[in-house]
This record gives sequence, C-alpha cells and structure tokens, in this order.
Amino acid sequence: MKKIYLFFLLLFMQFLSAQFTENDIKFWVGNGSKKAYFIADFNDGSTPASYAWGYRFDSDLLTMEDLLNAIIAAEPKMEADIPSGFLSTLNYNHHTTNTDDYWITWSGDSAESMSYNNGVGYTDLVDGKWYGIKYGIDDSDASPSTPVPAYSSGWYTPSQITNWIGTGNNKSLVVIDFGANSFVFGIQYYGSITGDQALQLIQAQASYFTFSLVNDQVSALALNTFTGNASGPDSWKLYKGKDLSSWQKKENLSEIQLNNNDWLGLSFGQRRPFTPIEAESTLGVSSVTKKKFSIFPNPANDFIQIDTAEKLKEVNIYSVTGQKVMTSQTTKINLQSLQSGTYFVELKTVDNSTIHKIIKQ
Repeated sequence: MKKIYLFFLLLFMQFLSAQFTENDIKFWVGNGSKKAYFIADFNDGSTPASYAWGYRFDSDLLTMEDLLNAIIAAEPKMEADIPSGFLSTLNYNHHTTNTDDYWITWSGDSAESMSYNNGVGYTDLVDGKWYGIKYGIDDSDASPSTPVPAYSSGWYTPSQITNWIGTGNNKSLVVIDFGANSFVFGIQYYGSITGDQALQLIQAQASYFTFSLVNDQVSALALNTFTGNASGPDSWKLYKGKDLSSWQKKENLSEIQLNNNDWLGLSFGQRRPFTPIEAESTLGVSSVTKKKFSIFPNPANDFIQIDTAEKLKEVNIYSVTGQKVMTSQTTKINLQSLQSGTYFVELKTVDNSTIHKIIKQ
C-alpha cells in the first residue's frame, strides 16, 4: 500500500513540475500593475519550439496585438506581420514562418488551459490571463506546448568581453552555466573550430578551467570552485546559438561547429545557459589585483564609494541574474534606484577588470 501511495505522490509531483507558471518567466516587457503572459509555439520540430514572455500594463483598452507588439519592440531578433489584426508571419531567430499555413491564437487561465480566441487584434487583454499562438492549422487540436522562458538577445553581447582568449579574426562566446552561476569566455580563432577545440583552447590558457569527455559528452567540468560532474540525472547539456535568445540544444560535441559570431553553451541543470559574468574577469583575476580596489560601505544603503589609485574607465553593476542595471564612470555611485538585494560591481580600468559583490539594503 505504501508503494502505491509513493508512486502516485511521485506522479503528482512530476505533473506539478511540468507546469509552466508566472514564476518561470524571465523576460518581462512593459510597465504597470497588471500582468499578462504570452506563449509562442513555432511547432517546427526544433528544440525549443515554444517560448514564454511576460507583459505588464495598466490600460483597460489593450489587445493581444498590443502585447505582441511590445515584445517585438523589446526583442530585435523578432519581427511580425499583422495585417488587419490577424497574425500573418512571425520570425524569431532560426524560427521562420510564411503564409503557406496559419497561426492559431489562444487564451486561458493558465499555460496548460487555453482555448481558441478571435485573433490577436480582436482579443482584449485581461489581468492574469495567458495568451498564446501556435503555427500550423493541421495541429490545431492542441494548444501551445509547454514553453521555455524566453531570454533577451541583448542581455549579454560580445562587446562586454574584456579579455579574449586565443588569436584570430573570428570570435565566439562560450557560456558555462552551473545552474545558479553562469560564466562566459570570449575566444578568438581562425577559420572554424569544433566545440571540443573551443574547450581545449580555454583549458590551455585558463589554468582554473578543466573538463573531461566521455563518448563525445562533457562528463566533468570545473571553474575554480565551481564544479559539475555527470551523475544520474545530473549532466551537462550542450547548446549552440548566436546569442542568449537563440540557443538550440545539441546531443553531443561532434554536432557543434563554431564559425564567426557563433556561441557555444554548456548547462549543468535544466535551464538553458543564462546571463553570464565574464569568467576571466571574475575567476581569473589574481588576489593582488583585487586588493587594488575596495568598495564601501558594504552592505550599502544609498551610495557606494570605490577606493582605487587606478583611473576608472567604467563601472557596471549587474543583478544576480546577470542583467546590467547601472553604468557609471565615477567613484561615488547612487544606489537609491536599486531594490534591496545582492549585486555584482564590475570595475574596469585600462589594465584590469574585476568583479566585486555588494549588498544593497
């Protein structure tokens, strides 16, 4: 009897974990006290094919089209054609659609409970409602599939890298996500490079980075004290993309060939590689260099003061999710606009770049 009870308990827990809720959304657009949620299912056989965004608003006169237009305005990798209030085409990174088939529009009380509606231009926005689109009239019997949280293509760019590894006229980023902390390396090379070669390049020049392979899979990887060793359900997932918004899952390293501006992603856990902090600046800097800088008070209330004999080039402040929330060129920085919590302060000079953790009270 106990075994049967345990079986149904595990089954129920799996059902709950499969549901997608507001708490899973990472990319929010708009402002206001009301919330709506949007899922786009491209239904094209790629992985992932379905993404979710959040929308904040106040007006009572908005439609689903306003929600979609706000996401398009915030995401340069997305474009759409909406003649007369009906969605004709929607392109997002490697997902492209045409007029050979149709988008079916949906709305409901949850991501898993939606039904047909009247189209993006003729469906009013309601606080707390879920809205969705799915491509392909032949597959219209099922609402949009369970999504992944969409990321913004602008949350991290190659221009933020201060220390490039290797030489060559081609550049790629390698994002390594341990599930709670995400780091990035910038690499340079000639021609093209495999995923394995990209990791070897980093290992050859970053003494604090090690990895091992088994059957073309990453079995273990370490960055200083951050480690991920494949065991049971825990394993390294592989991705390729052009930015954070375009990750496509790959089965093994042999499927990954990097050319100029391609990204390689590794994630130890379920989320796709998330907004990173530069590994070379964060983990590779010596303790002697870090001692050249101090930030006080810490914890801080309204201001922080940076004490250094070096000339500051730029100060960037990041949230714990890696999003840049402030930039300054001064040694005294007003924090009153930031919410309470933990932040990372990146100090850039002509010769150095270091990361320091602060707490805003």
